[in-house]
Amino acid sequence: MDKPIKKKTWTAGRIIFLVVSVLAVASLVYLYASRSGKPRLKVDPSRMTFSRVGYGEFREYYPFDAKVEPVTSVYLDVETGGRVEQIFAEGGKFVKKGELILRFSNDSMQRSSIDTETRLLDTLDIQRNTQFTREQNALVQKENLLNLNYQIADLERKYRRYQALGENPAVISQEDLQSVRDELNYKKSQRDLLEERIRQEDRLGQIQLEQANQSIQRLNKSLDLLAKTVESLEVRAPIAGYLSSIEAEVGQNIGPGKRIGQIDLLDKLKLRAGIDQYYIAKVNLGTKGKFTLEGKTYEVAVEKIYPEVKEDKITVDLSFAGEMPQGIKRGQTLTVELDFSESGKSLVAPKGGFYNQTNGRWVYLLSEDRTSASRANIRTGRQNPRDVEVLEGLREGDWIITSGYDSFNEVDTLVFPQAVELGK
Repeated sequence: MDKPIKKKTWTAGRIIFLVVSVLAVASLVYLYASRSGKPRLKVDPSRMTFSRVGYGEFREYYPFDAKVEPVTSVYLDVETGGRVEQIFAEGGKFVKKGELILRFSNDSMQRSSIDTETRLLDTLDIQRNTQFTREQNALVQKENLLNLNYQIADLERKYRRYQALGENPAVISQEDLQSVRDELNYKKSQRDLLEERIRQEDRLGQIQLEQANQSIQRLNKSLDLLAKTVESLEVRAPIAGYLSSIEAEVGQNIGPGKRIGQIDLLDKLKLRAGIDQYYIAKVNLGTKGKFTLEGKTYEVAVEKIYPEVKEDKITVDLSFAGEMPQGIKRGQTLTVELDFSESGKSLVAPKGGFYNQTNGRWVYLLSEDRTSASRANIRTGRQNPRDVEVLEGLREGDWIITSGYDSFNEVDTLVFPQAVELGK
């Protein structure tokens, strides 16, 4: 008799399916937990910085390094260049206007000057010879014209006499009368030609003279330019002031256009600084600032804004709004705080290392019992290097973690072994 076979409840297939299902669920839970961040993390608060949020005087400003520069500077740029023969003034010394600072030598330029002067002298000789020849020819032609006029006058008198005697054929023949008349007409034609020749020679001579004068003027300009160039071999102080360091050595060859120094008027100074382009919209002419030197505060104001952005910075010049510090030197660096808003009451929080990670969008807010800190979304406004203005998400008296959040992996809650001890 056949016995019925009981079906096993835990078959191998069911066991395998159950194990796979459990593993899958565990994987999903782990994946969710890893993506959503650890909800809680036990940490040691002893290395953290806690700060209290509160109302206080808030001023939006930006600190930057500014260099002291003279308001008036004249650069010493080499015009022609050459070999440095002698240096007469030292850097840092006061020089008078016109005082000799440095002397160059330039053989090729001196040769050019001599050649140009030689061409000028040759042109002047040619012009003088041309003028002399023209005047000589003019005198000869005038003499010829004078002789012709005399001959014509004599022939006219003779012709009038012959005409008067021509009525008596026994005294003068018609042939003699005709001969005198022909000779008179010929002399008059000669005079007309001579006068036209004189006019043409005068015109041509005038053109030659103008061309010679123009050539002389050009050569004179070239000679003047070379004279100025030769003078530029001696570098002299264009103004009276303090000479910066001379970037030249005896025997050194320096090309045209190179700057070898500058002269500064140190009776009036200014500050020049580069400001991060982030603040372009906030920097305007007249924007005020201040700096502290030897325990005393001095005020400055933006006087000039340069339009170019170089290396992510704009350049500005600042003038002293009041008293100028005594003893500051050209090139000295001062830390200036430029004000972008008036001082006023605001809810502020210290700008610690946390701001670099969250960009002011959230903080860890300490619980009332001070045993934990949880993420809290906030909205910030203006800022300065020390504080940030809090617009939403925090209240006066709240405590937040202001040190860096790098090691927390953005967990929701930080748990402390015991309540954090803080001041009031």
